[in-house]
Amino acid sequence: MADETTEATLPPGAAKGSLRDNLEVVCFAMVLILFFKTYVGQQFKIPSASMRNTLMIGDHLLANKFIFARPQWAWEERLFPMRSVERGDIIVFRYPLDRDQDYVKRCVALPGDTVEMRNKRLYVNGRLVTGPWEYQFGRSPDGPTPGPWPLTRYAGEAEQPTGVWRHTDPEELSMDRQGIDSLIQEGFKDNLGPVTVPPGHLFAMGDNRDNSLDSRYWGFLPMDHLRGRPFIVWWSFREGDSDDDNGRVPNGPMDVLSDFVDAARHFFTRTRWERTGTIPR
Repeated sequence: MADETTEATLPPGAAKGSLRDNLEVVCFAMVLILFFKTYVGQQFKIPSASMRNTLMIGDHLLANKFIFARPQWAWEERLFPMRSVERGDIIVFRYPLDRDQDYVKRCVALPGDTVEMRNKRLYVNGRLVTGPWEYQFGRSPDGPTPGPWPLTRYAGEAEQPTGVWRHTDPEELSMDRQGIDSLIQEGFKDNLGPVTVPPGHLFAMGDNRDNSLDSRYWGFLPMDHLRGRPFIVWWSFREGDSDDDNGRVPNGPMDVLSDFVDAARHFFTRTRWERTGTIPR
């Protein structure tokens, strides 16, 4: 008996072709990436030394974007690890004076807290706040050195504000109503306050206290500017010949391409293997 071969016949329109198959895979992948970036996590790169040595220039972070989200239903809070921001959290946020920029600092005070700087020391609600994560004396030739910084330890000469400065740009003037105007002065803020953090705001500071543009200079941080909390350094890459060389924030495709070429050339020699995969605290 002759073998009979039955060929499966697809219904009309089912044979999509390889081009359509590939396009559907690409579109589905893009939707997943956009969903992850918008609601779950996002990659950030540290371009400056304001959080040294907790975060180094060239640290690439993944930030948890929904941890500080406000749940609409009780089951969301039970299902997902959502919570309110706490003192000591490292936070990613939109810079209040330029919302297109993302900053990374440490939350040191919550709404209603009283903040004061006395001779480079931070006091929250009258209590000295310091620890190994706090770096001082960064304007010395030796660079920043770690804390804690009790009153008996020399942290460098405190600098005084040299005058008062006000915004002139209309966009920045509107930000003054969020509490910024009361803090803006020239000079380093080694002495400040006491000031009370208003409702709906935070006080953010960099760990590298002598080299950080933070709430001491631009004011209180609106809580609706929060973007998330870094949960891992997935790659740490030294931007230049030393840890002190600032990184570049890409401003276009050519900058991105240049960074990619630079990373490929120096991947093995500039990667900080001991920091890659660490959890910032």
